[in-house]
Amino acid sequence: MRVWACLLAALALTAGRAVAADLTEPASRAYANYVTKAQSAFVDRATRPSSDRGESAVRRDETPLTRPGGGDGILDVPGGLIHHWRGEIFIPGVTLDRVIAVSRAYHDYPAIYRPVSAATVLSEDKGVVRVQFRMRSSAGGLSATLDVRTRVEYVRVDERRAHSVSFAEEIREVKDPGRPNERRLPEGHDSGYLWKAATFTRLVAVEGGVWLEMETIGLSRGLPSMLGWLIEPIARRLGRSSVGDSLREFHQAMLARG
Repeated sequence: MRVWACLLAALALTAGRAVAADLTEPASRAYANYVTKAQSAFVDRATRPSSDRGESAVRRDETPLTRPGGGDGILDVPGGLIHHWRGEIFIPGVTLDRVIAVSRAYHDYPAIYRPVSAATVLSEDKGVVRVQFRMRSSAGGLSATLDVRTRVEYVRVDERRAHSVSFAEEIREVKDPGRPNERRLPEGHDSGYLWKAATFTRLVAVEGGVWLEMETIGLSRGLPSMLGWLIEPIARRLGRSSVGDSLREFHQAMLARG
């Protein structure tokens, strides 16, 4: 459920293929402040007494519902763009334990998520897992290959609820992937496809299955000043569809595994 790199990298395709970009301190600071507030709000929702959100409030639809997580999904900050999207889906006929088990089966991610070509667990200590992903994102005729090291923390609230919080610890863009001259660009000094990323996932067991909500936040380079008016709607549409694709792929994987 943590395939945010595809989702967020696609949004920065508008930056152009050849022009390099540098991650600045103002952009990093703006992202850190934003994601801290978003995480606090998410944890509050995820741990709130269950009586505050009865089963009747849960959407029981197997079609992904996606929406902006903040503003209209794309927020300008000094030196970059923050992309924030949410999605939800209902998975019938599964248990909470089973959903958690499949979400933690990282070796299966290349078979579940189209953008993921490799996933390796680096360490695991109780509820905290560190994973190295390689993923390829493409849209609008442009593409990027990214090596992403991420830290995921799982929390079991009670017998019906669980959530996870994931942060990318390092994102490196890969030039000439799979070739003898393959190399990873310096962190924060690349095309600006994706500099930072976080994913918050909430699971609620209800009668007949499990309701899943996914929230993704990322930082990329800004839109070209002369073309922003044209590109921004495209980037927003890509963000929405990428969240939906990730939910749909996980939903299909759960049903296929019974």
